[in-house]
Amino acid sequence: MLNSFRLILLLFILLFSIQGLSGCSSSPTRHLVSDVAMISAGNTSREEVLKLMGDPDSKRMLNADTEEWVYYEEKSATLEGTPLFDGVFDPEGYDMVLITFSGDIVKTCHYRGHDDDEFDWKDDYSWQDIKK
Repeated sequence: MLNSFRLILLLFILLFSIQGLSGCSSSPTRHLVSDVAMISAGNTSREEVLKLMGDPDSKRMLNADTEEWVYYEEKSATLEGTPLFDGVFDPEGYDMVLITFSGDIVKTCHYRGHDDDEFDWKDDYSWQDIKK
């Protein structure tokens, strides 16, 4: 009885050690919310944005002298990235930063965060049902 308890305890500790170590990743992590706070419209240069946030996920020209960069990051589930649960859960939403440049200086910088349950409120109200 005592040996089986020790085996279960050892497996339990091993499982949580593996999950804990999976958070120690060597790939760089981007934190859009904190990184975008360092950008100031009218003051920050294109080079500074590249140093702070890295390469954008997409770029497009809005007109001859205005370019837009988009940074996109999915909000992962709590257990996402762990060996046993990776890919089981859907993302919980996403963060997006839209930066426009006029020449080499930031013209506008907007952060948007969206949660998956953001529009669930509309299912809770009876105003959708029109009764005649």
